Amino acid sequence: MSAEAGHGRTYTIQPAGGTEQHAGHHQAFPHPLKARVVDSQNQKPVAEVPVTFAWDSMSQQALFEDGGSGEPTVTVLTDPQGYAETPRLIAGDAAGTATFTVTAPGARPAHIEITVNH
Repeated sequence: MSAEAGHGRTYTIQPAGGTEQHAGHHQAFPHPLKARVVDSQNQKPVAEVPVTFAWDSMSQQALFEDGGSGEPTVTVLTDPQGYAETPRLIAGDAAGTATFTVTAPGARPAHIEITVNH
């Protein structure tokens, strides 16, 4: 089942991993960020939906590893079980909480927070 815009389907994004984790400056976070997309009515997983994980912070606290150059946003498709998982996440220079907004077509945004230790 894939998402088709304009067909009245609505989806729910469920944070499914990587929330509330910590890492030191310039260290890799232990787990990728992970979210699951399900049909809002029957709660069944939805495959092949593009899910975007976008870093909301103004300071450079965490970036996705992408072949050596960090990116603040990444988009991945959901698998057959409705899960989308990011590449490795690397902590930046600034300590504090970094918030990521998770979006998908037909779904309300969800939020995931991680922390860069002092």
